[in-house]
Amino acid sequence: MPDKSQLARIGGRAGRGVLGLAGIAVVVATLGAATLVTLPTIEREPQSSEIAPLPSEQQRVCPGPLLTLAEDSTQAQSASSVGAASVVYGANDAVSLEQIRPQVTEISAVDDVNSRQPPLLLTVPVQSGATVPPLVAGSQSQVAATDTIGGLAVAACAEAVSDSWIVGGSTDIGRTSLLLLSNPTPVLATVDVTVFGESGLIDAPGSTGILVQPGEQRVISLAGLAPNVKSPVLQVSSRGGQVAASLEESSIRGIEPGGVEIIGTTATPAFNQIIAGVRVMADVSAETVTTGEGFNADTPSIRVFVPGSSAATVQIGVTGADGTTEGTSTQVDVEPGIATEIPLAPLAVGSFSVHLRSDEPIVAAARTVTDSAGGKDFGWFSASAPLVGSFAIAVAAGPSPTLHLVNGGAADTALTLTPAEGTPVDLQIDAGASATVPVSGGVTYVVSGGSELWALVDYSGDGVLSSFAVNPPGPLASSIRVYTR
Repeated sequence: MPDKSQLARIGGRAGRGVLGLAGIAVVVATLGAATLVTLPTIEREPQSSEIAPLPSEQQRVCPGPLLTLAEDSTQAQSASSVGAASVVYGANDAVSLEQIRPQVTEISAVDDVNSRQPPLLLTVPVQSGATVPPLVAGSQSQVAATDTIGGLAVAACAEAVSDSWIVGGSTDIGRTSLLLLSNPTPVLATVDVTVFGESGLIDAPGSTGILVQPGEQRVISLAGLAPNVKSPVLQVSSRGGQVAASLEESSIRGIEPGGVEIIGTTATPAFNQIIAGVRVMADVSAETVTTGEGFNADTPSIRVFVPGSSAATVQIGVTGADGTTEGTSTQVDVEPGIATEIPLAPLAVGSFSVHLRSDEPIVAAARTVTDSAGGKDFGWFSASAPLVGSFAIAVAAGPSPTLHLVNGGAADTALTLTPAEGTPVDLQIDAGASATVPVSGGVTYVVSGGSELWALVDYSGDGVLSSFAVNPPGPLASSIRVYTR
């Protein structure tokens, strides 16, 4: 039996152990209770401010006179201007609509051995204190009547961009297409041209690394890049400086000129494309569409291209100027990377808007022809981007100019068409509907009151046909949020 001293030592150790466990329990209980108590938090949003960039000056490039090749046998690949274009331009303050006079300078046409009239650059500075850019517009028109080139060509003065698409042209037998590249910026532009056709991507030596000096225009024969292509589609990309691109197409039928057109850029790839106006000059029946080669070359048609890697199902709807649906809605499957021609028929004489809906992004443009006692001509009608808010239109001189408007918004819209000189015209367009308005050549207009519009101006007469789409200016730089310490 242990003595009392041993029991005391054992009891002491046990006591200390119990006290230690009790202390740990108290600490655990205290920490547990602490976790149940919500501690106060202090939050403070970092001080910041959003800075919107000031709008920069607006510039537009007018492509210049019509060009032809091989007038001089010693310079067969050089371009030579034919006559001169008539240019109309104007600018307005975006808020007060007060008129502003653009500054006009010339762009050096280095590839034009004739150089009768250089391309023009329109520059409009931002007014002091303005927070939105001015409204600027310009267009040019020219009628040619020579042994090699004939018809009406109208073109908009366009903004220089880093990436654009042109749907149109041909390098097939009897057709000539010239790519016009103008660099209005103070920086050298290095341009790459990617060409697609009815057989897909075309290996085009010399299409990359094209140098366009500041303040110069280069002219590139498309046949030199992609010969014998019936349905070209071009993507024009530039590094450094930006370029304004357009394509001049002319044709010869037998020994007579078959028309001429300057084709502007089309809307960038999107699931929905709208061509605000397509002018049909002769009745087209379903029986006359198809031929042994697919369909008659004079049949009104849509050229559609899918830039992606997946095939697209494209729904094409045609609406008359009075709002009625013409013909039947067409649905076609379009392979990627291949330019596809789709006939528009049956159609009667008149003007139409065309809406293309696709499950893959597409680019598109329409082509129609005229053949009468006055001559032969053709016109390209490009899809355009939506116009939000007020915009300006410059209507170059020409036969029967007509403004086509499509209201793509969900609500009816009341518009005011204000000429530079004259009486404003009020216009009502229902949601989803279109309208055609006769306008005057040589006049600039401001269209206000719309929220989502597509616009195109066309010209038609005895043996002549042409058009240009109206596009919004490029977007301003995004605002920047700045955080202060």
